[in-house]
Amino acid sequence: MFQYRTKNVYNLGFGDFDPSTKEISDLTTTNNLDTKKVLFTVARAVLDFMDKHPHVIVMAKGSTASRTRLYQMGIAEFWEDIQEMFEVKAYYRDNWGSFEKGKN
Repeated sequence: MFQYRTKNVYNLGFGDFDPSTKEISDLTTTNNLDTKKVLFTVARAVLDFMDKHPHVIVMAKGSTASRTRLYQMGIAEFWEDIQEMFEVKAYYRDNWGSFEKGKN
């Protein structure tokens, strides 16, 4: 498990709302074929949040390895734009370093 010790760190969490339990699950797979739409919506929310809070750190980690990989691929797809706006770090082999396209 990685740790990042500093103030103003926010964990990005999202998932599907279950009306029967009134909870959000980050393990649900709905297969609605809207993955890119969901990730775009989440990215837009992060941009809005960072615009209002420019000195915070936003962290994201998938609830499964495949979800973490999905988020990594989303970052890689829009890397040219993202790297102009943010410093993106990645946790790899027990160390923090700069995000690199094509590297887990």
